[in-house]
Amino acid sequence: MSGEIEAAGAMATAGLAAGAIETHEAREGGHGACLNCGAELSGNYCAACGQAAHAHRTLAQVFEEALHGILHFDTKIWRTLPMVIGRPGTLTRNYVYGKRARYISPLALFLFCIFLMFFVFAFMPEDVVEASARADAEVASAPTEDGASSVEHGEAQTWQDELKASARSGDLQVNLGAPDLNERVRHAAENPDLALYKVQNAAYKFSFLLLPISLPFIWLLFAWKRGLTLYDHAVYALYALSFASLMFITVVLAAMSSWTSWATGWLLGLGLPAHTFFHLKGAYALGWFSALWRTAFMLCFALVSLLIFVAVILVLGLVG
Repeated sequence: MSGEIEAAGAMATAGLAAGAIETHEAREGGHGACLNCGAELSGNYCAACGQAAHAHRTLAQVFEEALHGILHFDTKIWRTLPMVIGRPGTLTRNYVYGKRARYISPLALFLFCIFLMFFVFAFMPEDVVEASARADAEVASAPTEDGASSVEHGEAQTWQDELKASARSGDLQVNLGAPDLNERVRHAAENPDLALYKVQNAAYKFSFLLLPISLPFIWLLFAWKRGLTLYDHAVYALYALSFASLMFITVVLAAMSSWTSWATGWLLGLGLPAHTFFHLKGAYALGWFSALWRTAFMLCFALVSLLIFVAVILVLGLVG
């Protein structure tokens, strides 16, 4: 239950964080002086500092702002999400070239999608562990050739038990190039549940590293193409990562049901490459062939970036 509360808190934090980036509209006109800087007001916002004209001081306003930040996102989220899914190239190009008022910013959307993904994933480990435990219990209760159960033989019942036993017996081989790091990883493996929590927490905290890891690969695909900047690539990367997060959420949810589990392979094997192709083609105004070969390389680079990120969070989670 505590994990679910933490997940809900993380989801709320995500909404508030993204909502903080995207200021919401004031619903009333302002007159007089700005309460923040004292400048004369002529509309809903101060022209000098940008603060809203009206600063309410009611308890209801606290909850209204929280709900607004979590659910409303200035209505931009509801305009942006369909574009991320259905017209990613148009969205990226519009935002890069200044048509930004209608959309939530790439960073805000990335934060929201990443935290939403971890919110969904927070419900998965417990179910998986319980299913694994039930299966292991059936195996453990089954008699062996000599008529005794596996529990009586003292066999490990779960992957956690196996990893723990391997770490404590010294059979676990770790080679990170530094004896001190190897020892710390082996020590962390003695408590697999805590180690898994630390790795998940590191992935949650350092998800922003996906952007700097991805940028050099994207730049490499367009190094000779004039008129592009790292800002353009960053906008593309953030929207692409946002879609990937939504895709992983969909895959996880689909895998939970026997009625939809068949779709997971299609989503990853066809949906992700197709989305990458149309995203590249629209965002960078590419021809079909240019978009096609870049899509092939982009998918390879995405896998390499993911492996680098996983390696980083494993080290940060187990050693940090």
